[in-house]
Amino acid sequence: MYQAESQEKKTENTPTLSVCDVLRDNTNEVIMKIESLLPSYIESFADLQAEYLRIARDFFGTCYIAEKELLDKMGVDQKAIEGFDKYLRVFTKSAISDIDMVNNFQKMVVNNTMSAMKTYDDYVKLMLSSYAKMLEYTSALIPKRA
Repeated sequence: MYQAESQEKKTENTPTLSVCDVLRDNTNEVIMKIESLLPSYIESFADLQAEYLRIARDFFGTCYIAEKELLDKMGVDQKAIEGFDKYLRVFTKSAISDIDMVNNFQKMVVNNTMSAMKTYDDYVKLMLSSYAKMLEYTSALIPKRA
């Protein structure tokens, strides 16, 4: 008998949960976890790119030291080196142009995605408003419990 009274007192003191409370709280917990990981995610990719570029610089730096001595001893014609420089400058400008193009494309994708998300959000708000009105109407038809 004492256990039944204890259970009743616990039930009286415990706030009533709704399905909406449970869904909201658990959804918010998942969203907060994802938000907390975003800086780490971005930092990881920045670190990855920085390491890739460091390796590329080291590679060309090492080749520069080894090849400079050899090529200097060979006495390569200065006009040939200038022609090679012009060729590589065209290639470099093309690579930089491609990088800028990809960067602009990524910005456009983000802007279009944000625009689509805003349109979706506006639509959801409109639908939720209609849904709330329907729930209000339905709730008015249901008699209150005694």
